[in-house]
Amino acid sequence: MNLENFEKNIGYTFKNKELLKIALTHTSYAHDKKIESNEKLEFLGDSILEFVTSEYLYKNYKNLKEGEMTKVRATVVCEESLYKIATKHNFSDFLYLGKSEVSCKRK
Repeated sequence: MNLENFEKNIGYTFKNKELLKIALTHTSYAHDKKIESNEKLEFLGDSILEFVTSEYLYKNYKNLKEGEMTKVRATVVCEESLYKIATKHNFSDFLYLGKSEVSCKRK
């Protein structure tokens, strides 16, 4: 896999390529190779996305009440909307997947 192609795809160059590789490493691949997966980074990334989205809503939608902002944030930072973004940018083409996941992907 070429990390440079991934960076071109999303229009961003990462300083720490090793961290990028971990971010793209599915649990199945990590288990097969006995290396770190993206799970801990996923946890951190979800928190950061929630914070950034919360700040954006707070600054740009002053008319929304707290409960309304929470609902909008939950709609934006959820598996379905993040899946759409990942699909749009073909993230699955860049993931390090284990043999079990690769065989499921082909079906």
